[in-house]
Amino acid sequence: MKDSITLGTFLLIASGLFSFTVNKILYKFSRKLRAYSQRNENGARWATSKPTIGGISFFMTFVLASLGFYMTQDIGGEQAKEFLGLFIVVTLGFLIGLQDDAYNTRPLLKFMGQVICAVILIIFGIHINLTGVSGLDYFLTVFWVVGIMNSINLLDNMDGVTATVSLTICTSTLVLMGLHQVGSEFNLLLFTMIALIGSFLGFLMMNWKPSKIYMGDTGSQFLGAFFAFIGIKFFWNIHEINPSANGSMSIISPIMVFLVPLMDTSFVVISRLSKGNSPFVGGKDHLTHNLNYLGVPEGWVAIILGLVGLVSGFLVIFSVRYVAFWSLNHTLLFVFYVVISFGIFFSLFKRGEHLGYVIQRFHRTLNRHAKEKQKAISKSQVKEKQHS
Repeated sequence: MKDSITLGTFLLIASGLFSFTVNKILYKFSRKLRAYSQRNENGARWATSKPTIGGISFFMTFVLASLGFYMTQDIGGEQAKEFLGLFIVVTLGFLIGLQDDAYNTRPLLKFMGQVICAVILIIFGIHINLTGVSGLDYFLTVFWVVGIMNSINLLDNMDGVTATVSLTICTSTLVLMGLHQVGSEFNLLLFTMIALIGSFLGFLMMNWKPSKIYMGDTGSQFLGAFFAFIGIKFFWNIHEINPSANGSMSIISPIMVFLVPLMDTSFVVISRLSKGNSPFVGGKDHLTHNLNYLGVPEGWVAIILGLVGLVSGFLVIFSVRYVAFWSLNHTLLFVFYVVISFGIFFSLFKRGEHLGYVIQRFHRTLNRHAKEKQKAISKSQVKEKQHS
């Protein structure tokens, strides 16, 4: 146990330093690489144009950790097959994001790539086991994979938010694995999970406000694919960890752990559709933006959403650890928590949305008056020159 903790600590520190160094190098040469966000043209992020290549450090860390484990441990059987499926899917997710960052891929092509990620997982035997009906479970798997890949992508809109929320998801999963899955022994997935946590910490040193670099679609699509797998294996199929878990817990657990990205995506889609706008067009109308409109500093937006995700994740872990029999009362309690959370943040979302509209309108009025004043001054100067 002591050796495992020592190795885990070393891996965490080493991956953090590696991620920070890689992002430093990428930032330094970003102008030559011309890897600047296309989304800022339509105002999808707060900040001005900055490099969107931070996700490369996540993928590099994942690959190196995987290779390191393979070279030092004896891997085979079902674990090797499962991880191979994961490796292919996250690599495809990374390439989808890289393509989008470089060429601003059409939404339909991006969607098709996400569907292919889901199909690959199903081929490797990684899918939701909820209803017992293969066709329906496969459909739920595709819906989940596409949904999470887009949710993580949409959440990447403010400094530090996505990496912080990703930390909470990985931490919750890591604790669950440590308590119920692998005990004191390392396995390949646990090893790469610790490495990714370190890479998030290293990236946050460059991504916390004021950020110097973004993860971009390169990072969000990689993470979306990885988290889709995590959600299926540990939360949708939580009955494989806790035999007393029933169907309702299998539905509630992933919603709890992924509460923050699911809330943000739901609110944005509802808001845009209600206004007749496409949910696929970027804008400053996310939960993060509206919290900031209400006066919450950007750094605190990331902290608050991170704490919400951490509390929700640990509630799931607590229930798996200490609830011997999952009853209707437990289901109602967790449903109440989810409904209240959605209700509170949707209320804040709507208030911030209204205030943001007023603020943006005020700024547009000020800019118009400033332009008119500048125009009047220019005309006055031209007349003075003519008279002279």
